[in-house]
Amino acid sequence: METTMPEPDWHVLGEPGDGQLGTEHQGALDPLLLPTREALLARRTHRIPRWKRLLQPGSSGPAAWIRMEADAQAERLGRRTPGTEHVLLALLAVHEVARHEPQSVEEGGAGELLAGLGLDYARAHAALESGEVTLPADPRAVEAYLVDAAGQGSDQLVRALLEEDTRARRLVEALRG
Repeated sequence: METTMPEPDWHVLGEPGDGQLGTEHQGALDPLLLPTREALLARRTHRIPRWKRLLQPGSSGPAAWIRMEADAQAERLGRRTPGTEHVLLALLAVHEVARHEPQSVEEGGAGELLAGLGLDYARAHAALESGEVTLPADPRAVEAYLVDAAGQGSDQLVRALLEEDTRARRLVEALRG
């Protein structure tokens, strides 16, 4: 039996930067988010293996940054290759860092969409780390989702990840119960 995820009411979530969601400073930043914060504030750069730099010369912009952060999230969880669940973690991480550093970090609408679905970085990371969620193979490579959403914004990337039966979608479904 195929499970379907209810369609979120995208209009209820507000627009990024409209002051309705996620712009207030809330408590201390989770220590798991410190590497992301340091990279976003340009205090540290993402370590990119030489072979990846050779395969993707000249990549830049948001898609490249999301890919680098997804690589870092996968590495922290002991995986060599990121899946769509790591892209989801990267988007959540940026959103939560942006809530704590609103003057310094700008994010797209993806974090607001995910927060509107009741997701947060700590719960998603814990679920992946514990292995409590069974995740099938992604139907397409992470790069395919990033290419499809290029120039459209991170909110479109989230929609693409949740429309197909991806590891990201399965994680969202498990966390929403």
